[in-house]
Amino acid sequence: MVGSLLYVTYIIRPDAARTLSKLLEFLCNPSPLHNAAARRAIAHLYQTKTLAIEFSGQNIGSQAFAGASDAAFRDDLISRRSTEGYLFTLFGGAIDWRSTKQTSVTKLSTEAELMALSHAGTESIWWSRFFEEVGMSFDDEQTIYCDNLQTIRLLTKDRPQLSTKL
Repeated sequence: MVGSLLYVTYIIRPDAARTLSKLLEFLCNPSPLHNAAARRAIAHLYQTKTLAIEFSGQNIGSQAFAGASDAAFRDDLISRRSTEGYLFTLFGGAIDWRSTKQTSVTKLSTEAELMALSHAGTESIWWSRFFEEVGMSFDDEQTIYCDNLQTIRLLTKDRPQLSTKL
């Protein structure tokens, strides 16, 4: 069941990526609870098979290529690691995405966001090189959106200063 979810998630249904990620953690020793969750995920995908993301060139926003990054600070209560992810769009349609657990334990939500942003930045560099190789060029700079104000402040201020409420 998880293999079927894996195939569908990577090919056409990125909305099931988080569910799949949690199920993959228990792949070696699944309980009946995990089997039931896998069946629910497959049922959800089956029930929503007629829904689709519709791409249109009319409202693509100001940028042809854009990215976004986010992290959920210490959302795994057992390992205390954070989940991170990114999404890149081209002309309004998703072309690259990833959701994964971070490899190290972070002490602050800002640190988790910076780590996620760093991984998204690496992927953004890869995309810029790819676009250059195939002869595509965009007038605007590549942008990666982030929703953490402390992280944005650290990256954009002339004299960054970390402030905590401790």
